[in-house]
Formats: sequence, structure tokens, C-alpha cells
Amino acid sequence: MLHGVVFTVLLSWIWMLVKLPFSIYATFVIEEKYGFNKTTVGTFIGDIVKSQLLSVGFTALLLPLILWVVDISGDNLVFYLVSVSVAFVLLLQILVPTFIIPLFYKYTELEEGELKQLILKEAEKTHVSVAEIKKIDGSRRSSHSNAFVSGIYPFRKVVLFDTLIEQHSNPEILAVVNHELGHVAHKHILRQVLSTVVQLTIMFSLFSFCLGNTEIVKAFRFPQETKFVYLFLFNQLYAPSEIISTLFVMRMIRQMEYQADDFAVKYGHGENLKKGLVNLFKRNKGPLSADPLYSALHHSHPTLLERMMNIDKQIKKGQ
Repeated sequence: MLHGVVFTVLLSWIWMLVKLPFSIYATFVIEEKYGFNKTTVGTFIGDIVKSQLLSVGFTALLLPLILWVVDISGDNLVFYLVSVSVAFVLLLQILVPTFIIPLFYKYTELEEGELKQLILKEAEKTHVSVAEIKKIDGSRRSSHSNAFVSGIYPFRKVVLFDTLIEQHSNPEILAVVNHELGHVAHKHILRQVLSTVVQLTIMFSLFSFCLGNTEIVKAFRFPQETKFVYLFLFNQLYAPSEIISTLFVMRMIRQMEYQADDFAVKYGHGENLKKGLVNLFKRNKGPLSADPLYSALHHSHPTLLERMMNIDKQIKKGQ
């Protein structure tokens, strides 16, 4: 187990070093060129250090647990591996908004005023329970703007980037927030968890066929077989097939985005959502359209034109 953890951490550090020049270029050249970058060198280095510490911590906890489960599961291998993995995914739903995000950004309570009252009324109107409304200091790193709803109740937060508040009118912000509340109302987090269960079941079922197959170990010239060697080799062999699952997952997520837009239209925010999206895309210099195949593999959101056409369609339906 110790060898497995050390090997995994070292491999992740090598991969991080390979990607580092591209990350530096993207942040300090491309983002700087278009006026988005607000990240200092100190913040950039600090983010890398924090990310690696989190990665090492999770690896040191999760990998030995998985190897132990592999060792004791017997015929119930797939069930136990899926159960442990899903429990970890659900735990992250709590840890990300309450612990991990505050390591990188500073949360502050949204000031009392018109915007906060409007958001609370919107949550009440849409029957989506919200524990807190927070503002996040996204401007420390970038001038890009965003909003999201994170966590499960009673940890659920509506989070607004300070750049969103500065760059958009209250009706536009309210439309964007309503879109995010739509994700909650349609139980999109649950659907993503169920999708993860299906993917994990398929993956661990295939892993169960590889476990104990000494020919795989010999083919890659490992001197001895261990549970970690089987897990590592399977992960490398399985990776190319993930393109297929990625196509389905990305399609599902884009459909969720359409549903969330429809939700905002249903509650009377169609026109303001369109204005907000146009403003968002103009300021973020987002692509208006994209190559269909590239978009199918890499885009979790439909393009602006696709979303505008869908919103117009839903507005006409409601008239």
C-alpha cells in the first residue's frame, strides 16, 4: 500500500510538471493578453501547493482503502468498490463547498440589500431551500464571472462571484441564479451521482476480469503481481474507452443545462437570462459556436447560440 501511494503521488507530480509550462502560459500570457488575469505569482504557486497537498491527502486515504477492499471483497468486489467510491463522491459534495473552496477563495456573506432579498424570494418561489448566500472573491484570480449552487441541504449555498455582481444588473444576476436553482430542482446532482454509479459499475466489473490475470503483469514486465499493479495497469488500459462514456456524460450534462435554462424561463426570467448570457459571453469572450465533435467531447455547456435558440423556443411555448 505504501509503495502504491508513493508511486501514485510521484506520477501525479511528474504529470503536474509536464502540464506546468502550459498552465503558466495560459494564465500569464493568454489570460493576460485579453485582460482576464488577476493572479499573482504568489497566488499561482500557493494554489499549486494547496492542490498537491489535497491530492496527496486524498491519495493517502483513498488508495489504501480501495486496495484493502480489493483484498477482502472476494465475490462482492464490484459492489464494495462501487459503494466505497460513491460514498467518497457524496462526501465531496459536503467537503468541496465547506472545506476545499475556502482554501482557494474567500467566502463572505452577501451584504443585506435588494439583491439578497430578491435571491431569497426566488428560492422561496421555486421551493429550493438555500442555507446561505455567499460572495466569493473571484476577482483575485480572474475577471471572469460566474455563479453556482453547491452542497446538499443544510450545506447548500448560492455563491456569486464578485465579478458577476460588478458586471451584471440585478435582473440578469437573478436569472443566472434561477438557472442554478433549476439544477437543484431537477435533482441534477442526484442524476450525476447515478450516472457515476453506472460508470463505476462498468469499470469495476471489467477490473474484476483483469484481477489475477498474470499475463497482463508479465506483458508490462512487472517483476511481481500486487493488487496495486493490477489496479494501475487496468487504469491505463481502461483510459481510452472512457471517450465513449465521456460522450454520453457530456451529452447528459448539456441536456441538464437546457433544463436549467427552461426552469429560469418558466419563472419569468427568459429575456433577462438571454441578456445575462450575452453579457457573460461578451465579457468572458466565450465561443459563439464550436466544432460539433470537439463540443461533444469537451463542452459541458451548449454554445451561446444553441442556448439562445432554446430559450426563445421556451418563451414562445409559454406565450
